[in-house]
Amino acid sequence: MKWFIPTMFILGFIIVLSGCASVDSAKQAIAVKGAEISDTALTDAVWWTCKGSSVGAVKRMYGQTAERADLYREFCKGSGTANVVAP
Repeated sequence: MKWFIPTMFILGFIIVLSGCASVDSAKQAIAVKGAEISDTALTDAVWWTCKGSSVGAVKRMYGQTAERADLYREFCKGSGTANVVAP
């Protein structure tokens, strides 16, 4: 019985340490996957803004002022739709 309590303490300590390691691994995996999802969402949003939106929607959103038209053209440069709105 003398060995039971120290053994249980050591076993419990090992379990706690291994649990922390798996939590850190899970956090890392979540961070990596979360970053991938965020990158994909941003890429999709840029595509939708520059290529997926109708000309009318773009003109209503960005064609009201020269500054907004300039922002749209700069943002969508290289997409083939940068000249949809005029300043």
